[in-house]
Amino acid sequence: MTEATIKEARILMVDDDVSSTCLMANFLNRIGYSRLKGLNDSTRTFEIIETFRPDLILLDLAMPNITGFQVLEELRSNRRNEDQVPVLVLTGDPSSENKRRALAAGATDLLVKPFDASEVSMRIRNLLQAHFLRLEIQDQNHLLEERVRERTSELESALSDLNAAQRMLVQHERLSAFGEMAGGVVHDFSNALMSIIGYSEMLITNPGARANEATALEYLRIINTAGRDGAHVVSRLRDFYRPRGAADLFEPLDLSEIGLQSIALAQVRCSNRASDRNIGFETELESSAPIAGIAAELREVLTNLIFNAVDATPGQGLITLRTREQTGEVIVEVSDTGSGMNADVRQRCLEPFFTTKGDQGTGLGLAMVFGIIKRHQGTLEIESEPGQGTTVRIRLPASTHLQESQPSAVSSFENSAIANPSQLAVCMS
Repeated sequence: MTEATIKEARILMVDDDVSSTCLMANFLNRIGYSRLKGLNDSTRTFEIIETFRPDLILLDLAMPNITGFQVLEELRSNRRNEDQVPVLVLTGDPSSENKRRALAAGATDLLVKPFDASEVSMRIRNLLQAHFLRLEIQDQNHLLEERVRERTSELESALSDLNAAQRMLVQHERLSAFGEMAGGVVHDFSNALMSIIGYSEMLITNPGARANEATALEYLRIINTAGRDGAHVVSRLRDFYRPRGAADLFEPLDLSEIGLQSIALAQVRCSNRASDRNIGFETELESSAPIAGIAAELREVLTNLIFNAVDATPGQGLITLRTREQTGEVIVEVSDTGSGMNADVRQRCLEPFFTTKGDQGTGLGLAMVFGIIKRHQGTLEIESEPGQGTTVRIRLPASTHLQESQPSAVSSFENSAIANPSQLAVCMS
């Protein structure tokens, strides 16, 4: 704000004495103010204020018709604080009561006649400077408010776009997760189909197997079990990581027997391996204590672990399945002589969708294994070192009170050749 701006101020002089307004106008002209208006009829004060729009009012108090006090009170009541025009009262009454009343009515400043010209000049300049500064602040506030409104509108628009993008991302992630889940179900269902296709092809292409009733019956039992397990996999699409519910009917099971069945179901995976990549299967079955569980789910667990062991063994190797009892628990282990896992892979291998098999894996096998074991109130441990193979250990609570219960449905394998605990099976092409 420059001095020229102050000198361009509009000043309204309200005094019923014509000589006083003339003297004041001459004085103000001499010190540089040119936009002046004198008013001797106080009844027209507000009319002139609306048309002239003064930046400063010089007001006498003792006037007929409408006094200076009434003008002050009307100005204060009818105008907002930001629109208030500064009022310099020029009065001939020096009493303290008159000063208090004028200031209480809304006067900005007050001078008593006769007054010093230098003091009047400085008071007028200070009041105008403060007035223009207040106007500048108001303009800046209005500008800032407009910018805030614009920025708020931009942010609201950006937030709306972000929410829309997030909704699309969530929808995409849900579809992706559903696809991954479906992939996991397909993975486990394919395992069951592989056993069905493999053993059915043996019956179709091998007349000797069909002619041998015991062999054919064994293969048909494996096919039947694989089919039932496949149906169970599909029915469990809603069960991923769910807790055990009242509808889960646990029955007494022999974990060693389930281990032998899982080997039989998994052997087909080895049929297409080259002769220099033979996988041997060895069993060390020392437990006969029953556990409580669902046979199809536990076969799915061990079949998954055996398939993982096969995939982790690029060349020749040995997969060992062990069972033993230990202080109220039945322990089953699947060990391989494959490539093993480093610490990072070992820590993350139970995460859903984490896989080291690239496009060939879904990352759901071990996650579903973990979910099944948790539903059976068991624990899962993994020991592995790069180049040293892997051992997956499952601990399940023994159910000794079920030992005299009826034999489980898995006993349909008990008469088959695969039920021999000391058997050493070799998968060859």
